[in-house]
This record gives sequence, structure tokens and C-alpha cells, in this order.
Amino acid sequence: MKKIAAILFLAFSFQAQAQESHDYSAYENYLNQLKTFEGHFSHTSNGKVGTGLLRMSRPWKMRLDYNAPQNLLVLTSKEWLLTYDKDLDESNYLSLSSTPAEFILRPSIKFSGDVEVTNIIRKENDTTEITLVKREEHDAGHITLVFNEKPLSLQEWTIVDAQGSKTTVQLDDVKTDVMLPERIFKFPKPSLMQQVF
Repeated sequence: MKKIAAILFLAFSFQAQAQESHDYSAYENYLNQLKTFEGHFSHTSNGKVGTGLLRMSRPWKMRLDYNAPQNLLVLTSKEWLLTYDKDLDESNYLSLSSTPAEFILRPSIKFSGDVEVTNIIRKENDTTEITLVKREEHDAGHITLVFNEKPLSLQEWTIVDAQGSKTTVQLDDVKTDVMLPERIFKFPKPSLMQQVF
């Protein structure tokens, strides 16, 4: 029994060491060098599909313009994520720090510190999925980044929020290092009644 216990202990120790030995530096470097980009996106949430144009200027700034019939606009700043329904002329604000999307908009992206990798899957189609959560807030949701390996590029991400709602954004025809005017990311600050933390 002692030998079996020792073998099991060594096996689990080896597995733990293998998980800790993953080198994420290539993915971190890629994301940190990705300062500005734009591309078309396909957005799937609760069985509904939307398409549009996504533009990002790190740190903190992202804009998603949805095509009809959604007619939505999503904007982010360091503090807020704004969703604006053009048809209803209605705005909703959410604290950006309360969403897993905050991770990919940070000035410096690391798969350590206040975040941790909970899963990594390398697939036969030369893609890698990396799932991250906030270390002290596992219940707040998680984000899964999907990378093409050849060449290394961000293909999509999936966010699962605290309520279990799943949103996937797939990217296509992405252009990096593009000039994006600051004005397209500007939006009014929320009133006290509009603020959701």
C-alpha cells in the first residue's frame, strides 16, 4: 500500500509540475504587442448571432459596431463597458473590472498575478485554447482565448459571466497596427442611476 501511495503521489506531483511548467510567454508577448487592430466579428450569445466591425486600441479601448438588425454599439473605457441600443436610444453601463473582457484590454497582459490559467487545450487543427479567471474571483466568470498557432494570432474569445451566460466573439479579416482616431472610442460618463458595479 505504501508503494502504491508513493507512486500515486509521484504521479500527481509530476502532473502538477507539468501544469506549472507551461510557457505562456509567446501568447503574452503576442497580446502585449497587439496595440491596435480592427476586423469583422461574429458574435454568438444565448443562441443569437450578430455580426459587425470590431476595433481595439489597447489599453482599455474597444468598439463593436453591430450590423442590422441588432443595431448595437459597445464601447469600453478604463472604467466602463457601455452598451447602446440605437433603436431604443438606451444606454447601459457596466463596470469593466467586473467583466472578464477587462483582461485583454489591460496595458500589460500576464497569465499570472491576479489571474490564473485554469485550462489549456492544444488541438489538432493548430489552435490552442487558454482559459483564465481572476485568482480571487473564480465565481465572477472566465474568458477563453483561442489562438491560431501558424502564424500565432488571436482567433476568438469566449466569455462566461457570473450568471453562466456565454458569449463568443470570432474574428475575421483582422488588420493590426492600424490608425484609429481617438474620437471613435469616446462616450459620456454614466449618471449615478446608470452605473452598475
